Amino acid sequence: MGDIDQHLKIAKEKLSALQEAYRRRQHTVVGDLAIKVVEQLVEADAASHGVHFGTHHERQGFANREYPHQITVAMRKIWFAYGDLGYDGTNGHRARLVMIHLKTVAQFLEKRLGRQVWNSIGS
Repeated sequence: MGDIDQHLKIAKEKLSALQEAYRRRQHTVVGDLAIKVVEQLVEADAASHGVHFGTHHERQGFANREYPHQITVAMRKIWFAYGDLGYDGTNGHRARLVMIHLKTVAQFLEKRLGRQVWNSIGS
């Protein structure tokens, strides 16, 4: 799937579900969906450059080459929190940090793509 609009549609759908899970304090879901939102946003950005990935490793390499250090750090913090929330799903503090880092990543990619993602669903 290499269509930017399709990737953004999926990212927004997952982001909406993520925000609802966060409100409901479903922290393991926050960890799961945050990773998926980031993946779809990176895929959308890559699609805007005519690139498609077959592996997580390729997606990560693209992000490391293309994005500022503070964005790749935020992405890694989301990834590591995913594991922590999977084992300690009641950790509301960790889920809140995921939301903060995800907002940073989403807003960076909004500017890069010239499309609203985070703000399009009322956050």
